[in-house]
Amino acid sequence: MKTYGLAIVAAAAALVVCFGCGETTTGPGAVNAFYVGSQACRECHATVYDSVAKTRHALTFTDDPNNPNDFYSVWHSEGEPESCLPCHTTGWDTTNENHGADEPAYRKRMMTIQCEACHGPASEHIKGGGDPSKITLSYAAEVCGQCHVGDHHPTYTEWTQSKHAQALKDLKDNSHAEDTCLECHSADYFWDRTVTLETAQYPITCAMCHFAHGSNFAHQLRENGEEVCGLCHTTENSQPPTSPHHPQDEMLTGIAGYEWPQGGPYFNDAHTYVIDERCIKCHMYTEPYEENKPAVSGHTWQPRIEACQPCHPGAQNFNIGGAQTNITTLLTSLKGELDQQQNKSDPDYIDAKYDYDFVNGDKSKGVHNHKYAEQLLEDSIEFFTPSK
Repeated sequence: MKTYGLAIVAAAAALVVCFGCGETTTGPGAVNAFYVGSQACRECHATVYDSVAKTRHALTFTDDPNNPNDFYSVWHSEGEPESCLPCHTTGWDTTNENHGADEPAYRKRMMTIQCEACHGPASEHIKGGGDPSKITLSYAAEVCGQCHVGDHHPTYTEWTQSKHAQALKDLKDNSHAEDTCLECHSADYFWDRTVTLETAQYPITCAMCHFAHGSNFAHQLRENGEEVCGLCHTTENSQPPTSPHHPQDEMLTGIAGYEWPQGGPYFNDAHTYVIDERCIKCHMYTEPYEENKPAVSGHTWQPRIEACQPCHPGAQNFNIGGAQTNITTLLTSLKGELDQQQNKSDPDYIDAKYDYDFVNGDKSKGVHNHKYAEQLLEDSIEFFTPSK
């Protein structure tokens, strides 16, 4: 029998009743508003309504044993525990009489995850003719964390432990940061280009990778998995004498390093060719929930050796075949030569330093594409000679 973790952890319910614990960009919604149901939203937002209707959120109260999203029959067979309902309905708030799903007279209307689960009760918004100050719009991860939390679906829990969650703070702590850097460090800048380093509130939250209103890609991503990662983990077409930042996409593809004309040939590892959804396969390793064993959602984005073992049986760390040791040794050797250079405008120095920054900035120490990284470093060491 399929299980859905129907005894939803108390943490999920606690987050639901404190909706809006993240800061908001409009709102925070009207005081004393009540829930009206998504049909009322449809009057003005028909396109969005139709798109949301195709998402998993709209299926959280499915009553069909033959449907893989079936909830009701499993829930009914387990005694209809009320603890499941905060994350399968809208407006569950036992502290207020606001026409939410916890009130029997409105439960049927408020089944499934509807618009107001994320935007808050909409009665005053509608009464005000669509007044945006009377509805909630937040890019905070806590909005999704109302339900995507706990042992069964620890997405938010894992996100809090990730570098994505620290991205905005790390940027603001960087003395070289500029507003344009927010494109890959701030969810609110992604949606509103008037946001600045001073006004940005949110790091890389769910809303930067997923479209809550639905998309044509799996998991409501705004692009397919690999391309979503590549939107930020890229050199952004840099070339010498600039310094490439986060060049993971190009390293995996085997392009954009400085390829010495007298060097090469430049080849790629199997990772370039044989791994579908290559970023996700390694950095978003998942495991389903089992009794007394929490699920793994992959949202720390830390690579797991388990992801390597189907192709590298018995691997216990990422230094497979000594690849990371080799690249680390080459990086150290090249840096030693670069540090000796007095004339920083020398063309060979500029090209060699670019390759050093490219491989070092990739941060995988050769895991992403060992052959390409190795050749770039070996050629830089061979063809650059420091002048004093």
